[in-house]
Amino acid sequence: MKPPSGAAAPRLYVLDGLRLVAAILVVAFHFTVFSEPWGNPPSPTLPTLSIYTQFGWLGVFLFFLISGFVICMSAEGRGLGQFAAARITRLFPAYWFAVIVTSAVVTLWPVVAKPLAPGDVLTNLTMFHDLMKVDSADYVYWTLAHELRFYLLFGLFVLVRGYTPRRVLLFAAGWLVASLFAYHSIPWLTGLLVPLSAPCFVAGMALYLIYRHGSNIYVWGLLGASWLVALQMIGTITPHLPARTVLSSTQVAIIEAGLVTLFFLILAAVATHRLAVGWRWLTTAGALTYPLYLLHEYIGWVLIYHLHQVLPDWVTGLVVVLFFLAVSWLVHRFIERPVARWMRRKFAEARASGFLRPPTFGPPAQSRPGAPAPAGAGPVAASDEPGTSPADAPPLVLARASSTD
Repeated sequence: MKPPSGAAAPRLYVLDGLRLVAAILVVAFHFTVFSEPWGNPPSPTLPTLSIYTQFGWLGVFLFFLISGFVICMSAEGRGLGQFAAARITRLFPAYWFAVIVTSAVVTLWPVVAKPLAPGDVLTNLTMFHDLMKVDSADYVYWTLAHELRFYLLFGLFVLVRGYTPRRVLLFAAGWLVASLFAYHSIPWLTGLLVPLSAPCFVAGMALYLIYRHGSNIYVWGLLGASWLVALQMIGTITPHLPARTVLSSTQVAIIEAGLVTLFFLILAAVATHRLAVGWRWLTTAGALTYPLYLLHEYIGWVLIYHLHQVLPDWVTGLVVVLFFLAVSWLVHRFIERPVARWMRRKFAEARASGFLRPPTFGPPAQSRPGAPAPAGAGPVAASDEPGTSPADAPPLVLARASSTD
């Protein structure tokens, strides 16, 4: 059942829960599979635990699936300027804090990573440091580079001319195909189209179209193609191996494919309205995932390096995880929310000032006294304020009806 027309789509608490699951998977992978912070040789606990946590790196692809879904949800009914402002206010406040704090910790205790030069830290604040061949303040930031490319492509090919489900579908299909042509053939285009993550972003968009506009062969076909490409692309990745290996390479590949397929099935259940929860606390849990993801790796390794020398291994792991959950809540409450609120207000003031209003040529048209204002008049240009809300979006239509029908 689709959301009723004219009503705002309900919050999908299940997506907040899935974000938390993805973050925990990644955290478990980084804290247990990488043995260096625990000392060499690694402590006895890690080899056994890493048999199960070695697949946690796949959590980033669950993030990409969710991102494709949520970006469509947040972009529908918005113009390009509003979309860009929303993404900036969402990503940068916690990111700036994480870059500064992580760089400071690694500089003070360079036991697990090499500190960056001050200039490179400043370059990291742009989030475009990879384009300038500057190392990340924390390795996990590579996923943000893929997210930014997704936003750029989505804005250029969907929002410049206005969001429609047909335009989203054509963009998603075109991106998937173009990324395959670029893969291993055109290096600079591969860097733009990110073939490793593109199928998950595309699948997320297809799943949102199913959720919002119903099922049809086009979107299910795109979803199936994305799943197959994702299996192939993820299968080409060789992650960091655990200290103890009891599974053959074939068994590992089967488990990886099974987990990726499970992610697709869970999101498909959400898209078809077969999976939904009403647990409001998941909103808070989901809000913790972004600062948790940004902060956990290098700072967590420094904490583990020092704590495991005086605490049992399981206590060390538990203390570090609880520490980051608490810090993530503090960052969300006292950094993300206030700074994002201030930034949204400033973006709104800029739009209200007419700064982004398209230029007009020639003398303004004279209006009769009392005549209604022309479309687009007012504090915000019409090109940035679509006339339909997400709830009023049309059904997915791929071709105009023939006049003879």
